[in-house]
Parts: sequence; structure tokens; C-alpha cells
Amino acid sequence: MKDYGRTIRKIREEKGYTIQQLSEGILSTSFLSKFERGNSDITVSYFFKILEKLSLSYDEFLFVHNDFNLDNFEVFFDIADQAYVSRDLSQLQNLKEIHLEKWRTTNIAAYRCNTLALDVLISILKDEFVSAEKEAVAFLFDYLFKVEVWGYYELRLYSATMFLMQPEMVLTLSETAYTKSIYLRKLSKVNQIIIYILLNTLTYLLRHKKYLSECKVFIGYLDEISIPEKDLLSRNHLLYLQGIYEIQKGNQEKGIEVVQKAISMFRELGSTGLLIERENYLKIILKNNER
Repeated sequence: MKDYGRTIRKIREEKGYTIQQLSEGILSTSFLSKFERGNSDITVSYFFKILEKLSLSYDEFLFVHNDFNLDNFEVFFDIADQAYVSRDLSQLQNLKEIHLEKWRTTNIAAYRCNTLALDVLISILKDEFVSAEKEAVAFLFDYLFKVEVWGYYELRLYSATMFLMQPEMVLTLSETAYTKSIYLRKLSKVNQIIIYILLNTLTYLLRHKKYLSECKVFIGYLDEISIPEKDLLSRNHLLYLQGIYEIQKGNQEKGIEVVQKAISMFRELGSTGLLIERENYLKIILKNNER
């Protein structure tokens, strides 16, 4: 976060604050001065108090920090998503080569992480099992875990690569995603992707009965966030997962009743793909419980 200091100084001066005025009530003037010069770091809580005093959101800060350009890594996901929706395998593979080369020449970790997100999309289009080398997954995990404040890019990266990881990694990073993005949840796009991550975490972990206590925690997180009423898809997905949770707890009759209620909603909405996916997942859960 040290390199953020110079941007804070630039914004402070443009807004007409003295360093004494900005630091007052937050931290010492000398401490802020060191941060602005890049000689010292500050805690996340201090950083967001400074942003609040400057009447600046984190996204707005990043926009200035990146010289008033859209974050190249966020644009990367837009390009990758468009190629995936168009089923343009060639473009995805070319994009992967570009980011591999950027990783080799710049040693910027995000470029290497992006190639893993592309591997997931490429594998799906090829109808292949989604996997990655252990060393590459470990690199991705370390990168995400060490990020002090998760922004939109980190959340999208994790949501795109979650299923490459082992359950213990998912537990750690989903908890990290929830706690380290707390300051950004007022942004609707951030809140939506956190909901998506938590739902996918439950989908992943509910296949393993040993993680039922952790699943209860993540269900609690979704209750805290309160999925917007208009987001019917996510609300119904949560209902479905709550039914699966009851089945895994041993309350099979009650759980199946809840699951079937959720599935019927997908049927009424004509969401054939989601309907088939949910029915197949239920079959896997029930089959595993018979063993």
C-alpha cells in the first residue's frame, strides 16, 4: 500500500487540504507525511478513514491512482467474458499467451493469475476437466491471500478460479474475500460478486459433510449481506443450498422439500440449464449419502 501514499498526497493537494488538516483525528502528521513520501505504510483502517475525509470511494481512488484509466485487469475480464460467451476459443488462447508473455517480461503476479482464469474458461469450452498444476494454484493462493484490500479485480479473479483450489484453500480465501472487501460493499457490483462467491463456496463445500459447520458460517454471511429482493436468482440459489445443507445434516425429508421448492422456481422461470444443474447436484448429494 506504500505506493498509494503519493496518490493520496496528489488528491490532498488538489482538494486544498494541508497535511495537518487531513491527518487530524486519524493519525500523526509525521506518520501521514512518511506514507505520502512512500517511506512507510499505514493500516487499512487508517487508509479508509483518509479516503472518507477526502470524500472519495476506493474505486474513485484507484481511478486516480491509475492515471484516470480503467483498470487494465478489470478490462481483461470483460474481454475474456466476451470471448467465452462467443465461444471464441482462439481468442482465449491468444489472450493467455499475451498474459504469459507479460508475466515473463514484467514479473507482475496478476498476469500469471489471469492465465489461470483463462485456463478455466478454455477447459469449459473444450469440455475438459478443469484443473491446474499445484504450483500454479499455490502461486494464485499466495497472491490473493497477501492482498491487503480486495477490490473488484481480486474478487473477480477468485470467483473465476475458486474451483481450481482445494477445500481448505477455498475456506481461507472465501473468508478473506468477505472480510477484506468490507469497505467496498456499498458498491453494487462488488456486493453482487461477493454474494456470488459465497454461494459458490457453499456449493463447493456442501459436497463434503466435514465442512457443515463452516457452511453454516457462510450461510450466516449471506444473511448479513441480505441479498436484494430483485436478485431472484441468487435468493433462489440460497434457498436451494439451504435445502442441501439440511440434507447433509441428516434432515433429508425437510431438505428435499426445500430443494424441490427452489427447483420448481427454476422450472417456472424456464431456466433449463440451471434446472438440470441443480437436479444433477441433488442426485450427487443423495447418492453420496447412500454410501
